[in-house]
Formats: sequence, structure tokens, C-alpha cells
Amino acid sequence: MKAGFLKLVLSAAAAASLAMSAPAFAQGMTLKLAHGATADQAIGMAMQKFGQLVEQKSNGAAKVEVHLAGSLYNERTSLEAVVNGAIDFGGASNANWAAFTRTLIFMDLPYVINDEAAFKRVMHGQVGEEIRKRFEKDGFKLLMILDNGGFRDIVNNRRAIKTPADLKGLKFRTTASPVEIAMFRHWGAIPTAIDWAEVYNALSSGVVDGEFVMPTWLATAKHYEVLKYATRNRAVIGIQTLAMRKDRFDKLPPNVQKAVMDSAKEAEDYGNKIDQELTDKARAYAAKLGVQTYAPDEQEMKQWRETGRAVWKEFEGKVDKDLLKMVLDSQSKG
Repeated sequence: MKAGFLKLVLSAAAAASLAMSAPAFAQGMTLKLAHGATADQAIGMAMQKFGQLVEQKSNGAAKVEVHLAGSLYNERTSLEAVVNGAIDFGGASNANWAAFTRTLIFMDLPYVINDEAAFKRVMHGQVGEEIRKRFEKDGFKLLMILDNGGFRDIVNNRRAIKTPADLKGLKFRTTASPVEIAMFRHWGAIPTAIDWAEVYNALSSGVVDGEFVMPTWLATAKHYEVLKYATRNRAVIGIQTLAMRKDRFDKLPPNVQKAVMDSAKEAEDYGNKIDQELTDKARAYAAKLGVQTYAPDEQEMKQWRETGRAVWKEFEGKVDKDLLKMVLDSQSKG
């Protein structure tokens, strides 16, 4: 859903949204938040913290109902619910935003971010501010940019993976991201897009042999129980988010707007600190279960980078080139 189409959707929903907005935004309002993260993940903890802070900082003028773990809407549908006005706050990983804005598509590309330190400089510095501005142009108020467990690992239950050639013929679960699908196909694997809630059973039953996910998510979803090998090829690192519709945010009273923004910043910092702690614990948990983790040497990493970046050309027309250049330039200067 591109920006122009989003405006049409917002216009078409205006009457219903207005009827919903007016009484909801009176003194003592209750705002609704839905997210797919679980309460034991850093993202879920940040969402809960945000809800608590909004009530405190607004002196009770606003309360936030926090619905986690897809209990109200999952990642994809929470964004749709934000657009149609069913909820006030929703969020998802960067890959799930592609239907609504092309701003974050660059993050799906492999080997854009050099390392964890560069990631933090990029996402929580000038580039992060530029991302927020682009979201506003597309009709959204981006409230939180949350670290999401670091780089994704290639994990599977069939064999150790050292180079891209080792993936040939293996069936890998992917997100719906066309970049991720193209990347695994390029590496010789057989990509299969499967909803997150179904992945554990897909691994257990042999529908897929592996997946491409962050350690924290693998640990909390207990996927390490059915996995044997992990490879830290450091191809893709992403974010989680919390956002509102821009016009809905603008209708909030000034004191509640300030409470929302201040709470989002504090909750973002809180969640990002916990994220690193949970990532370290997740890797230790995987080792305890006997998962063998391999870190490719420099020659092997060269193969990963060259084959991974080969898919960039396929998506030149979809990626925000100016933003991608800003990301790459900011790392070369850092």
C-alpha cells in the first residue's frame, strides 16, 4: 500500500474514523495498542512500559490498553488495524511495513549494515530521524524504533552451514519479504513463506528444514528445541516499531501528545537495553540445548557478502535509493 493509496484508504475511512475518534479523545481517554510481540520479549516489555508511562506522564488523562502476542492483532494485521482506525497504536518488524511504505525496504537487503555498532549509530541517529520524517509523509507517526534481537542467524536441523553452497536443496522458512525469498533462492535453498505461529510445527514435521531468525525470537518460541545448527552470517539486521496514524496523533490533546512522545522515547531506550541482555541469554540457552553455532571466517564471509549483495539489483526500483545511500555513507564515515 503506497503513500497515495494510503491517503485514499484514510479518506474512505474518514467518516467511521471520525465517529470513533471524537469520543475516544475526551479527557480520560483509553487508547488501544496491539502488537505481535510476547510479554517476555524486549519488544513486549517496551510496549508495556510505554502504556504505563503514558498514564503517568499524562496524569491519567490517557490510558493505554496493551494487547500482546497477537491476542488482538498480529504484526501484519495490527498495521491494517492502525490504518482503518480499529486501534490507536500498532507495530511490526520492518519487513511487514513494505505494504504501507517503502521507507524500510532497504533493511531487507543483505549486507547493508556492517555490524551491531553501525546499526545503533544508523537507526538511532540522523538516519533514524530521516526514517521518521518519511513515515510522516506516508501518513504515520513512528513512535518507537526498537532493536530486534540483532542479526538474524541461519538455523536448521539438517547440517552445518559454512558457505552459501551448503544451503543448496534445503527448505527454508522465510517471511513474506520478496527480498528474503530472492536471497535464499539465490543461495540455492528452497524458500517457503510461512506464518510465524506455524513455524515450530513446520520444523518438527519436516515441512521446512530451517529458518532465518534472531536468537531471542528462536529462544522465546522454543524453536531451539527442534534445531541443531546455527550460522552467524550477519546478513540482515532489523527493527521493531510502534506507530500511530499521523492524523489520529494530531487529534490528541497537546498534553497527551507530549505524554505519548516522551513515553515512547523512554520506553524505546528501556526496550533496547533489555534487547541486548536477552540476545546474550538466548545464545547461551541455544548452546545449553546443544545447538552448534558456526561463525564463518573472512574468506567464507566474502562469499556470503558477494552472493547476498547480488540480489540488490533485483530491487533497485523498490528501494528508497537516497535513504540507502545515506545509510551506507553514514557507516563509511563512522
